[in-house]
Amino acid sequence: MRQREIGAVVVEAGPAMEYLSGVRWGRSERPLLLFVPVEGAPAWVCPAFELQRAREQIGSALEVLTWDEHRSPYARMSQLLIDRELAGEPVAIDADARTFVTLGMADVLGRDLLDVANPVVAECRMIKTPCELECLRRANEATKIALAAAARHLRVGMRQSELAALVRQAQEAAGLTHVWVLALFGPAAAFPHGTREDRALRPGEVVLVDTGGSLHGYRSDITRTWLPFGEAPAEVRRAWETVRRAQVQAMQAIAPGTTCGQVDAVARAVMASTGYGDGYQLFTHRLGHGIGLEVHEPPYLVRDNPLVLAPGMTMSNEPGLYFPGDYGVRLEDIVAVTENGGEVFGPSPGPFEDPFAGHERIGATHRSTDR
Repeated sequence: MRQREIGAVVVEAGPAMEYLSGVRWGRSERPLLLFVPVEGAPAWVCPAFELQRAREQIGSALEVLTWDEHRSPYARMSQLLIDRELAGEPVAIDADARTFVTLGMADVLGRDLLDVANPVVAECRMIKTPCELECLRRANEATKIALAAAARHLRVGMRQSELAALVRQAQEAAGLTHVWVLALFGPAAAFPHGTREDRALRPGEVVLVDTGGSLHGYRSDITRTWLPFGEAPAEVRRAWETVRRAQVQAMQAIAPGTTCGQVDAVARAVMASTGYGDGYQLFTHRLGHGIGLEVHEPPYLVRDNPLVLAPGMTMSNEPGLYFPGDYGVRLEDIVAVTENGGEVFGPSPGPFEDPFAGHERIGATHRSTDR
C-alpha cells in the first residue's frame, strides 16, 4: 500500500476478506465491508441488524460502524476515512468487489480518489505462506488418495454420475469439504468441462476425472485420465504419453524468474513436436491457473502472460488433448514454486498402464520426481 501510495483498502465479503481477516460471510445486497488503513487498526462497516452475528467472527477488539436499512454503508465508510485522517487519500477497492459496491464507494469518495479493481490484495494472495502451502499440499494429497480409491470400484456399465458420487464420498471421508467432481467417459472426455450426458462406461473407453475439495478453505484440483477396461488404441497411448511429456517439461520450466507465458509455451512446443499443433487446435485451453482460497485465481499460465514466477506461488499444470466425438486426455497436478524450482503436491501420474501408482502411499515426506 505504501509503494502504491494508497491510504486504505476496502474489501467486501469473499475470498479477499477471508484471506485478510478469516471472516466468512455470504454476499447479499447488504454489504459487509472491511476497511484496512495503511496505518492503524482495521475497521468494519456492517448492517446494524447483523452486528451481533458479525461480532461472532469479528470479535470485540476492532471498531465497527453500523448502518440502518435506510442509510448508506458507503457514507459510513467515508466517515471512517475522516476519523482516520485519510480523507482525500486514494482508496483501493479490491478487484473482486461487485459493481454496485464499487459504484457506491465512488459516489461518496469521488471517482478520482477510488482506485478501482486494485490488485494489491491479489498480489499478496499469490505468495503463499508456509501454513497455506501445507494446507494446499494436504488437500491435494487427500484428493489423490481418494481418487485412487474410488477408481478401484469402476465397472463396465457404471454411469458417470455413479463414479462422481464415489469420488465425492471418498474425498469427504478424507476430510475435505466443498467437493466437486467431473467424471467423463469416452467421447464425453473430449469436452474439457464435460456435457450434460450421463454416459455409461464401455470397454475400451478412457475415463477422465477432474476433481477437488477444500481443506481449511484451501483447494485441491487434480485430473487423471486412464483406460480401465480393454486394450488402448495406439493413438490413445500416443496422446496420453504426449500430454504426460508436456506436463513433465512444463514442470521442469516452473522456476523463479520464468514468466507464466514461457511455461505455457514449453507445453505447447511438446504438442507441436508430436504433430498436435502449437496453438489451441487440440490443446484448447491455457496450461494452468493459480489456486488457493479459490480454485481459479492468479497467476495464470497462459500465452503471453508476462508475470514472473516467484517462490510461494501455486498453480495447476494441466495440459490436455481433445478429439471431438472420440476421447480426451488431461493430466493435472498442483505445483508450488520454490527457490529451487517446482514442487508437485503429492505423487505425479504413474505410467499409462497404472496412472495411480503411488497415490495410495502418500506420506508426509513425499516429493515428486518431476522437479
